[in-house]
Amino acid sequence: MTLVTRDPVKNLDTVGEVRDFLRLCLHPGPRRAGRTVAQLAKVMPDWLAERLTAHAPHLADLREAAARAEAEAAQACKAYTDALGAWITEETTR
Repeated sequence: MTLVTRDPVKNLDTVGEVRDFLRLCLHPGPRRAGRTVAQLAKVMPDWLAERLTAHAPHLADLREAAARAEAEAAQACKAYTDALGAWITEETTR
């Protein structure tokens, strides 16, 4: 007897297959923790994002804009914490 298994990752060629896989990522089933769309967006690997944007190219632009905004926010937070630390220790600040 041959056991045939379907690997959902290998079958992400159509819009429906990508959507089904992403739904599975959100709600993996009983005894497995689900995640929100925001959590999925943060952990989505590049290979999956590529498959997604093949069917929804507008999402690639939004993902890139979000990544740029996160990088800018991280730089701003570092500048703020550096300045706060300098102020607390009475070092010269801008």
